[in-house]
Amino acid sequence: MKWKIKRFEQVQSTNESAKSLPVGSVVIAGCQTGGRGRYGRVWTSPKGNLYLSAVVSELGAQTPLLAFVAGVAVIEALSDFPVYLKWPNDILLNGGKIAGILLEKTEDRSVVIGIGINVVSCPKENMMYPTASLDNKISLPDLEEKLLNALNTNVDLLAQGHFDLIRNKWIKKAVGLGKTIEVHLPKQTIRGLFKEFSPQGELILETPDKIVHKITAGDVFLI
Repeated sequence: MKWKIKRFEQVQSTNESAKSLPVGSVVIAGCQTGGRGRYGRVWTSPKGNLYLSAVVSELGAQTPLLAFVAGVAVIEALSDFPVYLKWPNDILLNGGKIAGILLEKTEDRSVVIGIGINVVSCPKENMMYPTASLDNKISLPDLEEKLLNALNTNVDLLAQGHFDLIRNKWIKKAVGLGKTIEVHLPKQTIRGLFKEFSPQGELILETPDKIVHKITAGDVFLI
């Protein structure tokens, strides 16, 4: 896919700006006044960091797996850094969250993949997780090019039915797999062994009483 890039100095949200655009469009902004993450959480968006949203086609039942595609694409774009993946698609550097990903469907049967990467700075106060930044060790143009190339490659893999390849890439960079973790769900918190990242993208968690949970959404905390 040849991306059609629209650049803005400032937007409310790159995802919102991208929702009305056709498949293949990319919105990149210098800063956001209303950036957000999952569950409507605020994504602090000062100048210097990467704020990018790409519009891709829905893929039927495989559409939710685009979350893992995006995570793998960010990992590949940051291959020069010791970065890892925390389920489903948080990107960690030295134990701190360095990037966030938000997928949203549009009314035109497309999906907006929003990606924010802390290139020069990161918020420090009142954060759910520890945070980190790249300390300006990569230029924005370089990062944009690497990310869009990786996103293109991995979206194509999923569209061709090769989630197994994406899953293998994800597992190689996973943290918490095979270890005890906590998963915060809307109505409960579960602690147990992260046994498997399933072929369907589920987190398979086994509690000490040997009950197995298949989790499709939640906040993971490393113990």
